[in-house]
Amino acid sequence: MNIIVVDDEERIRLGLCKLIEQAGDNYVIIGSYGSGQELLNELEHLEPDLIITDIKMPQMTGLQLIEKIVRTRKKVKFAVLSGFNDFEFAREAMRYEVKEYLLKPVNLEELNRMLAKIEASVQQENSRRRLESEDLLSLLLFADDRQMPATLKDEVSSELDRSRLFAEHYAVLLIGAEPTITDEQLEKFTADWQRECIIVRNDSQRKAMVMAVGENDHANTVRELAVTLLQRMPSFTKAKIGISGVFCGSIWLQHAFREASTAFQHAWYNTELRWCSGMSNQTAHKEERYRLLRIIDKEVLPALQVCDFALAKRAFESWLMECAKYRLNWEELSEVCSDLDVLISEEIKQWLGQQQSISETIKMIAPESFEDWRSFADQLREDMNNRFFTLEQGRSENKAVETIKAYLQKHYTEEIELQRLADLVYLTPSYLSKLFKIETGETITDYLTTERIEQAKRLLRDEQGLKTYMVGERVGYADPAYFTKVFKKMTGKTPKEYRDIVR
Repeated sequence: MNIIVVDDEERIRLGLCKLIEQAGDNYVIIGSYGSGQELLNELEHLEPDLIITDIKMPQMTGLQLIEKIVRTRKKVKFAVLSGFNDFEFAREAMRYEVKEYLLKPVNLEELNRMLAKIEASVQQENSRRRLESEDLLSLLLFADDRQMPATLKDEVSSELDRSRLFAEHYAVLLIGAEPTITDEQLEKFTADWQRECIIVRNDSQRKAMVMAVGENDHANTVRELAVTLLQRMPSFTKAKIGISGVFCGSIWLQHAFREASTAFQHAWYNTELRWCSGMSNQTAHKEERYRLLRIIDKEVLPALQVCDFALAKRAFESWLMECAKYRLNWEELSEVCSDLDVLISEEIKQWLGQQQSISETIKMIAPESFEDWRSFADQLREDMNNRFFTLEQGRSENKAVETIKAYLQKHYTEEIELQRLADLVYLTPSYLSKLFKIETGETITDYLTTERIEQAKRLLRDEQGLKTYMVGERVGYADPAYFTKVFKKMTGKTPKEYRDIVR
């Protein structure tokens, strides 16, 4: 706790300072003044938690000093030194919420009690203000500028600018780690930085740290501290940090966060276990986006069209390498993945038919939900391999159906066993039946019947010398009555009626 002592009697002032220092290492004298004016002259550069002042002093009384300090709106506690005859002055001090008094001569036990009480109060208020500051920081960092009223933004900025954090300059660090680093761990890792830092969490697993930057810091201070933070994390931790530039005034906070986010996305591509990046202005140019689309259009799709799935996979790997090379930001990366999805989906629909249920589409995975590019690329690669498998399996099944259809067109006169057909294409009878129905819209039996009747119609038209029962035999129906029944069901006429019409 930072303490200032004001008393015009040097002996009393110095004695009190010595007693406070003996009370504990957590009590620090940051100023000792012989008059209120001396303190006011330097107060702007001081951050006291407690000011102990004598009530009776020449030129400016302790009460007048307290009144002037209160007007500066500095958040500070007061205690007054008074004698037995200063009761009226002490009562007047209550107007300024001064609740602590020390009688001269100062009693060590009373001093310790007062210091402990004020320290507890200061810690409680600091915790509350810290929570309030975190809420205000979250509002400015993560709110949509287009939906946040300008008056509210100005009000929040004005409130934040009165805090210690924004007294000078600051930078924003965006920190992502796997496993997640807790707030308590971060505070422990940064405890010796001796600068104001506030940690803010958003909906993701990443944390934003707003860090004060002092006038004595140099250009690389923020990066050096970020590297130090990475080094202090547990050895098994994967971590990336994005660093913003240095700003002054909380009105720039959202801009600083965007810079840190852009830098984090740049670091996200790095394959090192831990990495930090400063702000990057790199964005994908139209030529680079066109290059990525060209790889899909000119390399991946042609390979799929000739069923060369090994080549298609190599071309896709080339596409992934280009994405990593350009270090697209997450929004651009999502867009090119969407382009990829559309092109591959259209290819599958074209080859497998609209009736094919395309259930294994590329998941619209958000890059920001992954710890780094490698894990994102692995997921994208798995999804794409599933697509290639769907297409390969679909074409294989389509080929199986075409094989069965060709067989039936050639062997329609024979007794057809489902097991024999299944053996031809190395499928189980039940799966073949289901697949054939999906692909053609009819059963194998219906398809065979259609083929036989079409052949019978041709014979009835072209072979006038053949008896109708002979036509039935030639197309696989040994029973004339059954042939007539099936023919009439399929055409609406008997074989004889049909021949009379086409003769």
